[in-house]
Amino acid sequence: MPMNHRTFFAFSCALALVSADALAQDDDGAAEAKRQYQSGTVAFAAKRFNEAALAFEAAASYKANAVTLYTAAISWDQANAPERAADAYARALDAQGLTPQQQSTAKERLAALEKSLGTFSVTGPDGFKVQLDAFTAAPVPARLHGSPGMHTLVIRGTGGKAPEKRDVSLDLGPNSPIDVTPKVVVVAKPVKVEEPKIVTVEVEGPPRLSLKKAAGFSAIGVGAMSWVSAVILGLSAQEAGDAYNISPTRSALDHANGLATWSTVAWVAGGVFVAGGVALVILPEGGSKKDEPSEKSEKPAEKGDPELPPKEPALGLAPTLGGFMLRGSF
Repeated sequence: MPMNHRTFFAFSCALALVSADALAQDDDGAAEAKRQYQSGTVAFAAKRFNEAALAFEAAASYKANAVTLYTAAISWDQANAPERAADAYARALDAQGLTPQQQSTAKERLAALEKSLGTFSVTGPDGFKVQLDAFTAAPVPARLHGSPGMHTLVIRGTGGKAPEKRDVSLDLGPNSPIDVTPKVVVVAKPVKVEEPKIVTVEVEGPPRLSLKKAAGFSAIGVGAMSWVSAVILGLSAQEAGDAYNISPTRSALDHANGLATWSTVAWVAGGVFVAGGVALVILPEGGSKKDEPSEKSEKPAEKGDPELPPKEPALGLAPTLGGFMLRGSF
């Protein structure tokens, strides 16, 4: 924006206001801000507008002042830096300290500049500053401007942390707002998973059948089969006897007598096997350990001693000429 009478008049008024304000603020430690502003005034008078704008912004960084930012915006406008001029006008309006005339001029000029620029608003925690490319860093909330295209947004936080850089795309006109609030990272505590306890369950199998009882059940089975055979042989002997009565012959008589004999043998053998099997199943199991001598008597008991334990009954099968015989002692 070329220098004209209106701009010079606005700039002169701004100089007068800031000089008076700076003199009044000397006691508050604004000496450096005053020195920077005076350097900017000298540079502006020499038409070194870029140098003047940097000096005015430096003064505003020491002591924020709406009029100081307004003079920086005019200087950037004269230096043909529309993006930085728009940033300075926006900051001057947000600072709330311009005269009605300055406020009107700043709004009018900002609206004209934003027609050819991209704009986005940046929000974040107090103390954060943002910077677009190599432009001046501004405290948040801030309204930043740039030409349409890709830019680098630098975020400077608090606590001495390293600046964060983001690549942002800027379109013509207002853009979506950007929030630079750091994301809270929640670190999940590791969950301790207890190893499953292995429980051993002992399952008892079916009771084992002793050899003696197995033999007993086998004998009972053999005896039952013998009885079945005896019934069959008895029926056959009766039929043979009927045949002999019809036609009495020697061979028919021998055949009938033989069948009757074998039927009797089968009955007796079945009874022997069943009796022996029942005895083996019913009788208790005998111990395998030898009886130890009693502590009361050091010498073994003699025959007929009343302290001797009674003998267990013993049964067994003995073969005979006619079959088997059940023998035992009690």
